[in-house]
Amino acid sequence: MSVNTAPIIRNKVLIAVALACGSASSVGAGEIKIAPSITTSGYYYKTEIGEEPSENTEAVSIIPKLVTLYNARVASASLVLENTTVEQRSDRPNTDKSFTEFRYNASTQLIENSLTFSVNGDHSYRAIEASDTIIADKVLSSSELTKTTSDAAQLSFMIPNPKFIGLSFQTGFSKTSSDDTLATDTGLNGETTFASAQLYQGGHFKGFTFLLSSQYYDTKRDSAQDYASTLSSARVGLDISSEISFVLVGSDSDYGLDESGFSGERQNLDTTSYGAGFIWNPYADNTIEITYNKLDEGDNTTGYVGINTQWAFSERTAMQFTYGKRFYGDAYSFNFDYKLKSFSAYATYNEDVTSYSRLSFEAGPTSLFVCPIGSTEFAECFQPNSADYALQAGEEFRGLNSFTTDITDETLFRKSGRIGFGYDKGKLNASLNLTNNTTEYLESNRDQTTNTASLSLSYRLSRRNTLGLSSSFSSVDYSDSDLTNDVTNLTINFNRKLSRQLTMDVSARYVERETEDENRDLTDSRLTVSLNYQF
Repeated sequence: MSVNTAPIIRNKVLIAVALACGSASSVGAGEIKIAPSITTSGYYYKTEIGEEPSENTEAVSIIPKLVTLYNARVASASLVLENTTVEQRSDRPNTDKSFTEFRYNASTQLIENSLTFSVNGDHSYRAIEASDTIIADKVLSSSELTKTTSDAAQLSFMIPNPKFIGLSFQTGFSKTSSDDTLATDTGLNGETTFASAQLYQGGHFKGFTFLLSSQYYDTKRDSAQDYASTLSSARVGLDISSEISFVLVGSDSDYGLDESGFSGERQNLDTTSYGAGFIWNPYADNTIEITYNKLDEGDNTTGYVGINTQWAFSERTAMQFTYGKRFYGDAYSFNFDYKLKSFSAYATYNEDVTSYSRLSFEAGPTSLFVCPIGSTEFAECFQPNSADYALQAGEEFRGLNSFTTDITDETLFRKSGRIGFGYDKGKLNASLNLTNNTTEYLESNRDQTTNTASLSLSYRLSRRNTLGLSSSFSSVDYSDSDLTNDVTNLTINFNRKLSRQLTMDVSARYVERETEDENRDLTDSRLTVSLNYQF
């Protein structure tokens, strides 16, 4: 077996540079922390694909990693850089590979509490099809991975504590690419320019409220038509009593797409809505709004009753619900958060029109846990005790099981629902997540429905020993074919701290994929032993 020494040399250089920098130092008025590490893993696994004879394979991987954190009063930054080199004893082609990945984010307050500039990026490898996310990794089915890059910059401005007129403004630019896509091998290349603004009443306004907002996206795509969308809304309220207000509402959605190129029934996405009603506002964070509205969609006009509710039951429990109509009919959004010191739960549902190139500006899935930046162990994460927890230096929200769309630059109409439960008390961490996602690919007129369930457990046996279990199930169905894709993944691992800097991890994993075609069925059993050294 031939060995490519270039990645190994690069890894050694990376470690040497990290060691030369030291573990922590002061830079200007802030503090920088550098945490280099290296993980060496040995794998023994057995794979069966369709009717092919099973194959017993050994593999090794070397993963040097560098986590850099910077924190100051008005600025923060993080960088996670790692290289994975995999060598296998296998007759299959392209099993020996090297993967370099990094992600970063940084923000600085140019004007304290008013003007902020931020950048973020992610250069990594992932499965082209969302249905392969649970199976494909750098050891098994690495040929199904493709390199993806996403870089974004954003400038945000707001008037703090406005007396008369409040203003917030954000603008940004992102660039997204991949080596391959679902439809072609030519890759994906998209650029998005984004701007949004909100104008609202200040604290000195009495008896009168208003909120004017607008979002603008301009997306350029190599493999599909460019489109610029503008989403605007307005709300003006006049107090009738201390708790009840009369309100006028309106919204306009212009997606800037030539729907004649769509192969499905979605021939008009643009709509305008306007109406009037009443708001009941008994407390500052509790409102119920009911309006009667008209929806203009091309030559059709539809009347409907709209509902917009925000209700904080306590400091730890909050709910938001909206109902209206859009180009696809009834439109809903829902969000519920419940957080105690040791237990939390959430439920969300939303609908949106987007594309893979626009995802850099869109919020990720709700997360129940906060983890150290760069960490890979669930045991290192903890559950925040409030719904509005503010991240501290070196922390990030972590979605333990998030849905990712296929890599394609089609226009997507997505309906996504999630339910999650978290528990963090004493020696036990637990997370249960259930998701349902329906994605409509508008250009090709196909639907994809994905249902997933995942369970993560971590139990601290002692100060040095931790036992973990993770299990997930994913089912993917396609409207345009009889293809099905049911995947089960079960992993049990034991982690022991051998010393302050050295950790051993032993894990056993079983993966099974069942499809409509027995030639695509797959089972994989894997035993992994890893040693991690923190410099």
